[in-house]
Amino acid sequence: MSAALSLFAETLPVVPTQDTKIVKRWQLAGDPHGVAVGPDGTLYVGLAQPQAVVAIDAKSGNVKKKVILDSAEIASTKELVTLRISGSRLFIANGSDESATILSLPDLAVLREITMEGEPIRDALPDPRGRYLYLLGRRVHVYDGNGERELHALDVSEPTAIAATAKTLAVVASEGTVLFDTNTFVEMGRTKTSGPTDVALFAKDALVTLSRDDVCLPVGSGPQIATLAPNNVLLFAERRCDASSALAGGGHVTPVSLYGVNAYALAFDRAANALVTTERAGYLTIYKVPRAAVAH
Repeated sequence: MSAALSLFAETLPVVPTQDTKIVKRWQLAGDPHGVAVGPDGTLYVGLAQPQAVVAIDAKSGNVKKKVILDSAEIASTKELVTLRISGSRLFIANGSDESATILSLPDLAVLREITMEGEPIRDALPDPRGRYLYLLGRRVHVYDGNGERELHALDVSEPTAIAATAKTLAVVASEGTVLFDTNTFVEMGRTKTSGPTDVALFAKDALVTLSRDDVCLPVGSGPQIATLAPNNVLLFAERRCDASSALAGGGHVTPVSLYGVNAYALAFDRAANALVTTERAGYLTIYKVPRAAVAH
């Protein structure tokens, strides 16, 4: 792996807007993908060009730190599909680079890179208790929490989404959803799915899934296009469209759509009660949390 830390004074350009839903919007070059909110409110964004992670002050737009994970000169293809935080570590799924990266916070030092030859990694999901790291490839690979040892490769072919509680791991595939006990990784049950699933998450113990066939998710968005706010409010970005159907498991959540936003990823900032989004067109935006779902 090659990682070089770049420290420099830079403030993101502010994008003027008349949209009353927007708290702040900055221009962010580099094809922004995954996003996460740190314990201190710092925004972490993955850039596909130049394959980097930037730490941004949410109040000023100042770039606090930047780490280059790989350079284009070595033909690496890190897409930084998802960024997820657990404790003092940032877990990154690198997509077609067939790898995942673990960084320490707040210094963004590379702790480990996991390579899965022949398997694009579409999500790197830490266990809520910090015991495991789940990698979504052609199968779901279960690593120890530090990413040092593979413990299991779960026998579900071509999974499309994963979600986890402290007790249960849900693996969603075209053949159905398989639930595993996270103490033993013994299969607990299977349910059929009506079609492809793009996003899965748990609202307490209820599994909620979103499909592009039912909800107008932005074209090309990543697995972080939906998140939960307090009181089981499901926040998701939605492109403009003629109609959306009900969410699977939707009776357990209150769906709230950020309608008309072509986001790639979003993250909920609990301390600020705000929604942070990235757009591949080159924007990082903080929105007020929408108050009601919009029916179309």
